Amino acid sequence: MLKKNEDGFTILEFIIVMGLMAILWGIAYTMFYQSKNVFSLSVNKLQMCQDARSAIDGISRDLKGAMLKDRTDFFRSFTIAETTGLSPTPKDDSSILTFLSLTSNGSSTPVTLVTYYLSDADELVRAEYNDTAYIYGRVSSFNPGSSTFYKLAANTAYFNLAYGTGTGTASAWDSTSGTTTGRLPHAVRVTLQVYGTVSGKKLERGTFTTEVMIPYRVTH
Repeated sequence: MLKKNEDGFTILEFIIVMGLMAILWGIAYTMFYQSKNVFSLSVNKLQMCQDARSAIDGISRDLKGAMLKDRTDFFRSFTIAETTGLSPTPKDDSSILTFLSLTSNGSSTPVTLVTYYLSDADELVRAEYNDTAYIYGRVSSFNPGSSTFYKLAANTAYFNLAYGTGTGTASAWDSTSGTTTGRLPHAVRVTLQVYGTVSGKKLERGTFTTEVMIPYRVTH
């Protein structure tokens, strides 16, 4: 029979104490790890919402300034196959829209030719091109290589634009030809899907949608 040492503990008691301490440390570590994960998820969700809101606010501001000076001016959606010179490269399923906007820019020109699309690096990109020809002449072509590119949002998995016709929606729009020649859509529905990351791992995704009314539907 094991006898308790008057000066300390038996080996069995020591083992029991160490086992209990290990259990307590394990519980504490698990709670700390879970709390850290919850905090990281909350921070990433907040950042995800802020990025999406910032991007949508910028797109909305440009769309509200959309205008047509002439029947050949651009308010036109493109497919990947129709685009050349865009760098970074557009993502396969991304909407691509080029249009004239009266929003302010870094140059002295009051009109900016703007392009929005999603890159294959999951970055929402805004390209702008300022030229006096857009003020005094017709916009019938666009050279992306002469544009300035800005990253609006990272970690964007999906970018889609749909165009309001007044009686429904269309997946494409072209103010330079067809039944929509010389016309702007009534509204544009913007949909973004943004995801958060921790240590390079993708977390949950959030989908954000807004509909922007176009003030100047027909202008010649």
